[in-house]
Amino acid sequence: MNIRVIPRLDIKGPNLVKGVHLEGLRVLGKPEDFAHKYYMNGADELIYMDLVASLYGRSNLREIVSRTASNIFIPLTVGGGIRSVDDIRELLRAGADKVAINTALFEKPELITEGAKTFGSQCIVLSIEAKRLPDGTYTCLHTNARENSGREVVEWVREAVDRGAGEILLTSEDNEGTGQGYDLELLEMVSAAVNIPVIASGGAGNLDHLVAGAKAIGTGAISAASMFHYNRLEELKDTGRFASEGNTSFIEQSRTRTIAYLEGKITCHSVSDAKDALVASGCRCRMDRPTEALRCNTTAPQKVVVVDYGIGNLFNLSRAIRCLTGVEPLVTDDRDAIDKADKVILPGVGAFGDGMRNLRERGLVEVLQRRGRENRPTLGICLGMQLLLSKSREFGEHEGLGLIPGSVEHMFDGEPNGEVPVPHIGWAGLESDGRDWTGTEFKDISEGASAYFVHTYVARPDDEAHVLSVTNYGPARFVSAVRRGNICGCQFHPELSGPDGLSILKAFIEKEK
Repeated sequence: MNIRVIPRLDIKGPNLVKGVHLEGLRVLGKPEDFAHKYYMNGADELIYMDLVASLYGRSNLREIVSRTASNIFIPLTVGGGIRSVDDIRELLRAGADKVAINTALFEKPELITEGAKTFGSQCIVLSIEAKRLPDGTYTCLHTNARENSGREVVEWVREAVDRGAGEILLTSEDNEGTGQGYDLELLEMVSAAVNIPVIASGGAGNLDHLVAGAKAIGTGAISAASMFHYNRLEELKDTGRFASEGNTSFIEQSRTRTIAYLEGKITCHSVSDAKDALVASGCRCRMDRPTEALRCNTTAPQKVVVVDYGIGNLFNLSRAIRCLTGVEPLVTDDRDAIDKADKVILPGVGAFGDGMRNLRERGLVEVLQRRGRENRPTLGICLGMQLLLSKSREFGEHEGLGLIPGSVEHMFDGEPNGEVPVPHIGWAGLESDGRDWTGTEFKDISEGASAYFVHTYVARPDDEAHVLSVTNYGPARFVSAVRRGNICGCQFHPELSGPDGLSILKAFIEKEK
């Protein structure tokens, strides 16, 4: 099982808060301080939820997300008060990678499809606050669990997946904040109903709960809040006991410990301890932890251009380049600037056909193809990598840039696969299969280095010599990076893959022209 560990940060106004059953909220501190601790401790992703945005018709997350994303290089999922495609776009531009939506969908379920078509299904997380009814069924709550939608959970999940949702954040309102463990029956029921990743949320209080939750969902992620915020795993490790959660006195007693934790008086082991326990139980987890931010060694000025063709989260890539070089990259669709750039990066999320249409409408196909013919440094990321190839069969057949001969196909040849969820969302290893990475963009990473993937389709180059790395996902073994001369592509997101991903970007920027 591939399992991600995701600390959840519930926000009210400018503060991180925690309560029981999503009520009785207590202020813990600045969310960005906790977020940085978790990033340095090896968290796979972070979830930010504005608990009162739907209630008051506003969201305060944009500024908080922007501050958090400036020095954290793992994915952020953000939810609360999202009502439109414009709201999604605003949060993605602020630094979010995915959005979690609940309340608005009961009035406007088509927002799922609109969001998936515009930003890709991997961007749209269906957030569910589930409550068990006396007859044993589960209903969906909304507006921070204050209102009952009247929709049965499994029925709603299936509809949302049909509409384009790519992931599910499943929170048990009954168990949330109790520390008594996840609702395993709920997790198993939803995981069995659909074949997309599920994030377990609500109730985790110790390592055994995390392991049980991971086994219930099979492949996906486990999320926890107070167990990490109060660093209770450290207490368990030191004393062999664990204070009972699920009451306000527990929260009050823990506030002093939380302050000490943030001030560095208590060592943070919570996320890494959780991963150790999951690995010991047979799960696969990304285990590397970030070090200090890398910087490029080159002293020569580099004109780095990020191609803006209307698809993709440009903020995170730009901040990663800024972190490496100290200089803001030029984000543009100007053909002359792209032609004159030392290094060009073509990012992207979404569908192949939409990506090529946007490039054609901006007149960018010819300039990118000319760079390829002249073997000038160009890096494609995720959809950007796929566009480097000759053609794609995603939703019909589409012509690509043709910089690397080959095609883009469904990971499982278009057939449903019951073994693992699709899209493939999460961390996986980069394997050389005996290829020499010396002198390539992968020269500074190790065999099996972890990278963050979000995709359903994969590249299949015609020439094996153009394969740089491969990766395993369930029964699939796919090409995760391609290279032909100075043209390189990564199916994963290096800007979200921690230190190894930054090393790949650094090597690309430092390449000789």
